[in-house]
Amino acid sequence: MSTPTDRTFPSRADLALIPVELDEDGSSGSFVLTSGLARHDGAMYGGTGAAAAVMAMEAATQRDALWVVTQFVAQAQTGERVRWVVEPMALGGRIAQLRVTGTAGDRIVFCALGATAHPRPGGLHGQYRTMPVVSPPDDSSRVRPGPPQVDPSQIGFHRKVEFREVAQPAGTASGSVLLWARLTSGALVTRATVAFLADMIPLAVARAAGRMGAGFSLDNSLRFADVPPSEWVLLELTGQVAVHGYGHGDVTVWSDDGSLIATGSQTASMTFLFDPDEVEARRTLLGDAAT
Repeated sequence: MSTPTDRTFPSRADLALIPVELDEDGSSGSFVLTSGLARHDGAMYGGTGAAAAVMAMEAATQRDALWVVTQFVAQAQTGERVRWVVEPMALGGRIAQLRVTGTAGDRIVFCALGATAHPRPGGLHGQYRTMPVVSPPDDSSRVRPGPPQVDPSQIGFHRKVEFREVAQPAGTASGSVLLWARLTSGALVTRATVAFLADMIPLAVARAAGRMGAGFSLDNSLRFADVPPSEWVLLELTGQVAVHGYGHGDVTVWSDDGSLIATGSQTASMTFLFDPDEVEARRTLLGDAAT
């Protein structure tokens, strides 16, 4: 975590991802939902809402996000302006507990709860898990979103991200998916950009069921550690269970040097499901069937 004088929020990398306009008080702001922040159908990509919630909390308190849970309430469409307001629930010397409400017109689009914090000198600090041994991004299979006739760079939020799938190591649990992910700009990741990249858990839920596809995000929960300089992150995705059309799973996010930088969970309405032998479904896995 940063100290109070390390830097200001939002960072340049965050503004390059989502060009927000902050109000003078820093506790409210807005952005226009462009096609690069939306799904293929023009609705807001879940990772955009999660990243905006992180940016809002950090900008309001000038502290690193510690945890953020974002609930998706309604859809915003490409071209709409999404506005947020941050309300402090408790504001301490080191920890701030916050609520964010994001709206488009008169509709609530997302709500978020979370905390930001300054480091506690001498506090407990350590990493207690080890990153899986996987092939590096250059030796992993690039995932091509969208149908063959469509330029992948023109498909919604995929203009801003790149995913490469790792061959499964021996002993990998059923339902796990390992993806290297980065911003196509080559920018180093931040907590907000990790939130943007990590909204892929429904993919693993579908795989665990022996299907291809994904679904619409209902929520996104992330808990952050330190975020060292890293262009690529490894998303260790696991589908845990599905019940009556709704799937639950989790993610662990690793930097390219093996640092654990975030853990999270997600629930989705599993809307897009296909049989594994449907080749086109495989090719649209992270495009037409992404959250």
